[in-house]
Amino acid sequence: MSEENNLNNIFISGWGGYKELFPLITEKTDFYVPFLAPMDVIKRSIKKGGKTAMGWSTGAHILLKYAPKYIDKWDKIIAIAPFSDFTKSFGSKILDAMIRGIDQNFYNTMDNFYKRCGIKENVKVDHKDAEKLKSGLIFLKKSKLVKGIYSDKITVIYGTNDGIVKKSEIIQILKMFSNSCYIEVQQQHLVKERVLSQFL
Repeated sequence: MSEENNLNNIFISGWGGYKELFPLITEKTDFYVPFLAPMDVIKRSIKKGGKTAMGWSTGAHILLKYAPKYIDKWDKIIAIAPFSDFTKSFGSKILDAMIRGIDQNFYNTMDNFYKRCGIKENVKVDHKDAEKLKSGLIFLKKSKLVKGIYSDKITVIYGTNDGIVKKSEIIQILKMFSNSCYIEVQQQHLVKERVLSQFL
């Protein structure tokens, strides 16, 4: 987080969501890439509380998994393209194929995933992260949201052209987190940070 910003804003990115995808948000938040940053570090940051907690995709799933316990510590929580069960959008067989792909053709697997997210630019991925990214895919096969909360502090943002998370998962999230604000934007799975920055 920048030196002059003493408010605690956090951004939990998606699977493989390196900082270069969100340069402006990186400057305004404590930025975490799940599985590259240890989960206990992310949990501690959620527990700490602050102004805005924002999560995208896998980061939104993690945020909604742990934030209800600490909802009173946050001014607002922004969940972009969240899901309750990733396998309902991205089947277990596809995840298994990606896990194999991490081992067999790391860069091609990552590139194909980014394209499906709507990311056109090349993302500089690091092969040394392969095992951690693979552990993230295993997490996504198993992790499910089991408890929601009634709160007006939560905003759910969904891109109408999302090629990763199905609308049915968003509907499920809105049932679980009743009284949330819901915003649809004409974006793909990667919602542009110029859209997201206004919520910080």
